[in-house]
Amino acid sequence: MFNISSVSNEVKEEVKGLIDQHIHQEDITDMLIELSQNESSSKITEALRQLYFIEKFTSMYEIERFVSTYEKVTKQSLTEITLSNDKTHPLNIFQQEINIFKSLLQETSALLNQVKVNETEAVELFKGKVQTLSGLIPHFNRKEKIIFPVIERRGEYILPRKMWADDDVIRFALNKLQKRVAKLEEVDWRHIQNAYTELESSLTDMLRQEEVLFIPLMQEDISAVEWQQIAQESSAFGYAIEVPEIWHDSEIELTSIDAKYDAKQGQQNLRFGGGFLTTKEADLILNNLPVEITFVDKNGTFKYFNDLVEASDMMFIRTPISIGRNVANCHPPKSLSKVMQIIRDLKTKQKESESMWFKKGNQFIHVTYKALFDEKDEYIGILEYVQDIQPFFELPQKFKRDATKQ
Repeated sequence: MFNISSVSNEVKEEVKGLIDQHIHQEDITDMLIELSQNESSSKITEALRQLYFIEKFTSMYEIERFVSTYEKVTKQSLTEITLSNDKTHPLNIFQQEINIFKSLLQETSALLNQVKVNETEAVELFKGKVQTLSGLIPHFNRKEKIIFPVIERRGEYILPRKMWADDDVIRFALNKLQKRVAKLEEVDWRHIQNAYTELESSLTDMLRQEEVLFIPLMQEDISAVEWQQIAQESSAFGYAIEVPEIWHDSEIELTSIDAKYDAKQGQQNLRFGGGFLTTKEADLILNNLPVEITFVDKNGTFKYFNDLVEASDMMFIRTPISIGRNVANCHPPKSLSKVMQIIRDLKTKQKESESMWFKKGNQFIHVTYKALFDEKDEYIGILEYVQDIQPFFELPQKFKRDATKQ
């Protein structure tokens, strides 16, 4: 089980000292060989994660340099993927995307001087590569919404929160760059260059985090069954590369949620509202309501969502792997305080409900949060329901007038 603080202080301090000596260009060859003989690669990478995410001892650049030297001296890899040779395995897809982004940054950087002098071909290439960087969005979404929940099951929350916060910085930088590039001919060149430099710096740092610190963690800690589930749920979020098929290990049999319930219970009539329904009937009704429903219980645990459409077609994508996740971990750090304030206001009855709406492509999405209380006025949890109300705006005027006469 991984815990970012579980590595012994002795190992951490040894690695810390070696990095410090490496930064000051001291010869640490013999000490690296000794370290490799005495400590496993997993303990070394755990120490690196703690030094970076907890102690903020040094930069990812220096950690990457240290790892490169370690691997060169000891002939032992800390970052090589050995879990599967199948290119469609989620971990290999993750690495392939990292490689794509690294290449994109190199190619885009090489175009900067030509774009500065407004060379037509270079300008178009530059615009295309900046647009291709949009592949970061599904890459980050899969990491945050599918892989982080698995890591959190081990009791680790620091690494996911810090990486998610850094992802949001990159999203913001990418959005700013793309907006400026869209008006490249009208914008002062230094603004384009500054926006690109900001993105390049933050993204390069994240790719180092993923390759040097996160991939070894995933490889060591995520089980075969969990990888199968990750593979199945990833397509809802998309990829930065072409993925010809969903990875599947024939030796793994996933237990469906349905299998957890006794068959007889599914046919038993239970009291719902003003009548009786079997669990199967209730499930079908909930899955056919024209709204997306999510329920978070009184302990803040994400417990339910209705299966209205395919995950990729949801307004807010939900997948089974996130069930059991704490609501505080389901939202990006930048919006967490707002979400928790809404929950507090509803839980304490300062508000009966909270609604918001926004445009998303051709959809006009309306979101409502409502606290649920039982007959004893005890707090049960939060219900979220989401609906695309754009079709209501598109009703023919005749129908709107007729409705007012009734």
